[in-house]
Amino acid sequence: MGKEMKGYFVGPMPVEDFLQEFLPTCQIPDYDPSSLTSAVGAFSDMLSVRNEEHAYIPFINAIKPFAPQLSFVDTHIFNIKPDICVYPDGCAPSSRNCDVSTTEIIVKFKWSYSHDTFCNPSGVDSVVSKTNRGMDTLGQITSYAAAQLGTQFCTHAFSLLIVRDRARIIRWDREGAIVTSAIDYNNEPYLADFFHRYARASPEMRGVDTSVTLAGDEEADLTRSRLNIPSTTRMFKLDIPSVEGPGSLTLIVPQPLTRSYSPVGRWTRACPAFDLINKKVVMFKDSWRVSLPDVLLEGETYKLLHLHNVYNIANCITYHDVPPSIAQQSTQTAKFGCTNSHQLILAVRDALIAHKEAFELAKVLHRDLSVRNVVIYKGQGYLIDWDLAKLINIQGPRQTTHTGTWQFMSVYLVEHKYAIHSVKDDLESSFYVILWMALMYKEMYMDIVRQTSLATQVFETNPRSSSKADWLVGRSNLPNIMFVDCKLLDGLIHALAKFFSHRYTQITDHQQMIFDKFRLAYENAMQEVPITQDLLIAAHGIMTDSPVYKKEMGMKVLDSHDTVIDIFNKQLDLSSWPVKDAAVLQKLEHEEKYEPGLFTKSQSLLGSGVEITLSGKRRRLDNADADEGDGDCSSLTGLGGALTSLP
Repeated sequence: MGKEMKGYFVGPMPVEDFLQEFLPTCQIPDYDPSSLTSAVGAFSDMLSVRNEEHAYIPFINAIKPFAPQLSFVDTHIFNIKPDICVYPDGCAPSSRNCDVSTTEIIVKFKWSYSHDTFCNPSGVDSVVSKTNRGMDTLGQITSYAAAQLGTQFCTHAFSLLIVRDRARIIRWDREGAIVTSAIDYNNEPYLADFFHRYARASPEMRGVDTSVTLAGDEEADLTRSRLNIPSTTRMFKLDIPSVEGPGSLTLIVPQPLTRSYSPVGRWTRACPAFDLINKKVVMFKDSWRVSLPDVLLEGETYKLLHLHNVYNIANCITYHDVPPSIAQQSTQTAKFGCTNSHQLILAVRDALIAHKEAFELAKVLHRDLSVRNVVIYKGQGYLIDWDLAKLINIQGPRQTTHTGTWQFMSVYLVEHKYAIHSVKDDLESSFYVILWMALMYKEMYMDIVRQTSLATQVFETNPRSSSKADWLVGRSNLPNIMFVDCKLLDGLIHALAKFFSHRYTQITDHQQMIFDKFRLAYENAMQEVPITQDLLIAAHGIMTDSPVYKKEMGMKVLDSHDTVIDIFNKQLDLSSWPVKDAAVLQKLEHEEKYEPGLFTKSQSLLGSGVEITLSGKRRRLDNADADEGDGDCSSLTGLGGALTSLP
């Protein structure tokens, strides 16, 4: 995770500027600067200890007088092992535990300078250290931030990295992280000043999403009962304005669940929710949407699709951007659910039909066909999440990074940073959806090492790398028979791989020249009489077996929905699909890289089966320049409150 995050750090920002920008005293009510006492020498006892573990309690004792409103808890002995967690006063766990869903600041210690994540860069160098130990530390603090942002409704979060006698403050949000210059905290006031300001700052300044509040006991109990979730689940309450007319919907939603994602991105999450006004279960979606002038709100895209009678899409009930005066954000995931492999293939085929009709009738290109965006309801597949969709009459790319989910992007988009997303790319993504689902949830004849190697080669390729193309063309590590008692799934995967490989097959000038000469001779021979029919048949066979001919023919239909859908239909129409081969999560090496958190909406949709709510938060960051990533771009805004229902 650290390697994924290294390109998203900004800094070092002078610590005085950091405090003034993010914790300005002029915006802290009744702030009294005279209440900040001198911090010089306050941490001497801590710095005199020999090892890191003995520094935690002296640090807590030294910092507590500057922020008596906060609770500092030594949490290094627990599973998720931040060394110290900082809670609002009265919110610390009753036992000395790490509750990442309520902690506000996580403090990480390192006692050797070789473990420092950050450095003092020169010129254009990154503030992130290039050492292996530094990257290990980066992975730790990033995972803590991801867990914190993932389990809370918040706009941003602060953390602290202490490397012996120097400290850096980090501010995390969905676009990256800003890190301060190094602080000599025993001789400079800035670390004490940070906690002094933070303890007195408003919830909004500290990163709390104030549009979401804790649900009352009665409404929380009612929702837990209707959603059939444990009685210990924390429940939250939020209002979503109605699209048409006055009023709003009041939803009760469960606490988000953390997943092993990078903190950066749209962080779309969905969960079942209870509509208090209409007394029914809906699906709530929350994400940071792309904030650019030519990007339609997802709810507006749904309106356009329904106007053109596009099949296999949800019905949007309501949606909105959270007001800009309230900085917002959040996420949640569930698991994709399908009863057998035939139903999986059918669902993706149905999603392709929706994609085809949206493209041809409504002139809308989805641009994010991935496992999280194909859901199953009553045996039928639906294509959801149209928040990255683009009207095809808008020319050129509309953002500096690719759209979509990185693992399911076409080879072409992976290799070409500034490529324009086309229908060919979305169609190719359907193949990776099938392959990913099969690798994750179907029993295979391949051993765990080869299975993991295949998943890594296809889904963990680096930007602008040719490894994914090499695999698709050569189809190495893709045996003819992979899945236990499911030859039709094998056949579909090979048929799709062969179809999409034509785009990346390399033809040499010599091959092209020989083929052109042969075709010309063949066409001339067709005009001559007499001609031996057997000779013509043989010549035609040689010509059509040529890689040049295969690529030429393949490229003609590469953007054809009908051709791809026909590949699916030919396999679906066969009668030997297994009936009882329910999805079972397969064990892979390094499982955290392949955690099925991408399956975010289907299980909740199946469980509630009535309506989907799409909601999110709003934030606008201008003049930010993101590196190429998994569809996240430099200006992110949360899509707020959209409700959708299935027919």
